[in-house]
Amino acid sequence: MMLAAFGASCVAAFLYNRIRASSHAGWAFGYAVVNSLQSAFCGISFLNTDDCNRGVIIYGHGLRLYWIVAVDCIRTVLYGAVLIWMQVLIAARLDLLEQSSQMNYCSACIWKIIWVQVFNFVVNALLACAFAAQRLSDSFVYAPTAVLPASLSLTSLLSWLCNMVASMVAIFALTYSYLQLRRVLHAARLDGASVAVRSSLRQARRLAAVQVIGVSSSLMFTILAFAALSISLFQLNTSCMLPSVEAYILVSIQAVDFLGNAVAVLLLSGSHRLPADSHSGDVQPSQVSQCMSCCRHESESLEPPSSEAAWGPEWRAKVEELSLRGMTLRSLLEFFREDLRRMPGGYKPKVHRTRDVVRQVIIPLTSEEECAYAASRLNRDGARRAEVMVTHNWGNNFRDLLAAVISDALQECSFNLAAKLLEEDDDLLSEMLQKSARLDDSYWICAFAVNQHTSICHHNPYDRDPFTNELYPECKCKSINVGDPGGRSAASEINKFDDMMHHLAATGSCRQVIAVDQHLELFNRAWCVAEIAEARRLQMKQSLKLASKATLHQRAGTLKNLDVLSMRASSDMDKKIILDKIKSSTNIDQFNEELQALIFDPRSGLLASWNAMDSLQQIGEVGRLIRWGLADAGTGKVWKAWELQA
Repeated sequence: MMLAAFGASCVAAFLYNRIRASSHAGWAFGYAVVNSLQSAFCGISFLNTDDCNRGVIIYGHGLRLYWIVAVDCIRTVLYGAVLIWMQVLIAARLDLLEQSSQMNYCSACIWKIIWVQVFNFVVNALLACAFAAQRLSDSFVYAPTAVLPASLSLTSLLSWLCNMVASMVAIFALTYSYLQLRRVLHAARLDGASVAVRSSLRQARRLAAVQVIGVSSSLMFTILAFAALSISLFQLNTSCMLPSVEAYILVSIQAVDFLGNAVAVLLLSGSHRLPADSHSGDVQPSQVSQCMSCCRHESESLEPPSSEAAWGPEWRAKVEELSLRGMTLRSLLEFFREDLRRMPGGYKPKVHRTRDVVRQVIIPLTSEEECAYAASRLNRDGARRAEVMVTHNWGNNFRDLLAAVISDALQECSFNLAAKLLEEDDDLLSEMLQKSARLDDSYWICAFAVNQHTSICHHNPYDRDPFTNELYPECKCKSINVGDPGGRSAASEINKFDDMMHHLAATGSCRQVIAVDQHLELFNRAWCVAEIAEARRLQMKQSLKLASKATLHQRAGTLKNLDVLSMRASSDMDKKIILDKIKSSTNIDQFNEELQALIFDPRSGLLASWNAMDSLQQIGEVGRLIRWGLADAGTGKVWKAWELQA
């Protein structure tokens, strides 16, 4: 038993070195600690075998009696905690599997069973304390049929039954996911999918099989351990002294339970594949596509901007107006399908950048109304309060910008797959978004939300047609571009982004999507970096959307020397305004250090979830493959585009 306790403690120590690698590793570490404590107390209870029956000490005298009672009470509480903790880890897997696959895997049922176990655990703990107090009385005589021992046995039996039911439901759900992956893999083979696609599917299928085996093993250990404890409690014979064959068997079963659960949580968490805790900030992208939970973090404090009290009525009205110019995904897709066709010379997805779309499509289409596209009648669903703030640079490919937004709605981290499908089968994406009930999600994108007729339409010093290299013609509308040399004009719509972000964060939920271009140039744009830093300060959840893991492999090193002083802006005045705002709250060196932490911190940085994935994240990958495989429906379109994820 002490050997099992030592092994369980070694697993806990191993997981401790990886708790910063992923949040799930932290939960696995917590389980390992409780399991090792349980095994340690069990081993301690066997140190003195006098008056011991099959691993349960009933009688004692003086201080030894108090020690025996305390150990038994602690063991009872720890046993219940271990049962519930394992179920929580399993339920978290099924939650993520459901979210990533958009299918039902009975996680709600398991959570209900867990809450029953929690209630039962509290009752069981109280009964254990009451029974301990009774055992310390001078008149105590043990009888299994007495009220407290019988009640304690019944609550323990209920916990065991709930644990069995929850485990069997989980085994059924995970087995179902395994069978779905088999069908998807078979269809992919028939469609002639590439070796890389089939390899990803086989890897996901193996992971699903490991999860089934792990949960089944945990269930088996629980059944055996409960049986051993039941025999010890209900077949007491104080004349039976250790060692005996029966006693050794019962003790061995409990030891195997402790050690087996420790190994199971290590393997199921995938922590043995994660790097040890490190503060170096080195980025190690995962070997498979990223999961839905990527890069969403909260800052430590929320403070209102010091300038809010100085907002005048006109300034505040403009901030509120801007916050109501979000566009639904449905409207964005309609713009891509219909309005982009009006681009002179035709829209070229691989060539045209966001600034090209603004100059050649958005400004001409809204010139009659002289308003923002989101506020125009061209916006099919009408302007909405923004739920998501999209940070992007205008030099980014417009197709990639929209693909990043769609990837966010589909809970993808990389957008190459969505970008390819936008070109080849946008109906498939629309159908998936509809099934996921995400078409009504509203996104704030400056190209659509800002009235270009009061900001840039009458002057164009540098935006050129990518084919003719000629400057785009200026707009002929009658609007007057608002001059704002000091950045304090109440009528301007391009100097209030940080205030609008504060307004959205303070008046309701809002999060940020960071749509990174293929070359990671976004991090060299002063306005973009300022928005990212402001969103972190405001505790807005942040999602980083990259083209693919290859992008991170090739270019992450270029971000290590970021300096806000060397970043670019649309004009020198814009850059001065940004730097002045930074200097008003901190110094440049401190801002640069915080920027590095914001991007590279191994636990909370924007790139953190692109580290080697533990098994919880890989379960999200399993659900993702199931969802895309079912959406493909044997057409092969998804798998042809899949290779761009590499």
